Amino acid sequence: MSVSASLLPLADEVYLRSLTGRLVGEHLFDGFRRVAVIILPDRICSALAAAALSSFTYYSGYRDGVGAVFAYDENIGETARRITAGGLDAVFIAYGGEQKLSFVNEAFKATLRALMEAGYDKALIIHVRAWLATKQLSTVLQDEALSRWLSGLPEIRVLTADLNAKKLLFNKLKITNGKPALTPYREALLTDEHVDLLRRSIPPPE
Repeated sequence: MSVSASLLPLADEVYLRSLTGRLVGEHLFDGFRRVAVIILPDRICSALAAAALSSFTYYSGYRDGVGAVFAYDENIGETARRITAGGLDAVFIAYGGEQKLSFVNEAFKATLRALMEAGYDKALIIHVRAWLATKQLSTVLQDEALSRWLSGLPEIRVLTADLNAKKLLFNKLKITNGKPALTPYREALLTDEHVDLLRRSIPPPE
């Protein structure tokens, strides 16, 4: 799999995910006891998942069952059933980075549909690349069944960024009448290095 479209070499892409994952584990996972992370089976998603869960264990405690990692594939339906039955508090869909946004969009919708069909009814956490790939969930909310299901979840959190202000924003999402609305509940100031890496990290072209 290639990241040649980015201005960053792979090593810097992985380092970027270590910086971002540290803040995800501290802020986006805060308040949960057990978090599942679903990744695309590539290097960058894996780096983000590892960094986020490592940070989460630091802030929530090093213990058994703190989290679980699952890879997106043709068996996403079975994966969704395992997550639903696994007693996890939240699932973080950490898609993007190494794949085209069109693929991220389709994989994200397929994952949500699988979770809905499995009866998942806990918290959902969405990575900024999936948020962008779905055009702020507009491609998802066209599906009325998915829109109703998402509206009924107890909590949805979304990671976004304001690079001009040098901030990551941690938001809560509400869906009303098929329309999404973000409300920031926390923010983290970024280093100049982190901002520079984020600006130069772009997904592959379509």
